[in-house]
Amino acid sequence: MLIQHSVIIRQPLETVEAYLTDITNNHIWQEDVLESEKLSNGVTGKGTKAYEVRNIMNFSIRSEWEVTDYIPGRTFSFASTSSVAPYEGTFDLEKVEESTKVTFTFSIRNSGINALFDPFIKSIFSPRLRSNLERLVDILEKK
Repeated sequence: MLIQHSVIIRQPLETVEAYLTDITNNHIWQEDVLESEKLSNGVTGKGTKAYEVRNIMNFSIRSEWEVTDYIPGRTFSFASTSSVAPYEGTFDLEKVEESTKVTFTFSIRNSGINALFDPFIKSIFSPRLRSNLERLVDILEKK
């Protein structure tokens, strides 16, 4: 299952990137994240490990993930290392005049009988991911 959404944020790329790569911000701009913290020391980069607790359908679910790719000014990717369902995501950043285009691609890798639930899962997660990106726009454009 693959979901992709893009937004334009009227802030410099550096500001948007700094906010997105600060994992402790996830619970601020993502509606269902109750807490988010790094498990690794140092600056966020490839190999950084983190966890988050999400409220999904009134259940608190903890997952752990790792930064799998980070090219400053271009892309920030992560993949689950411990989760109910394996997932991965990528934030692609692009300077557009005085603003930043953020494209978020998210996938859950269900297999077997679980893959039958992909349309249902997508119908729940796609609007939520879009809403989260719109909240990100609101937060960063108020800075």
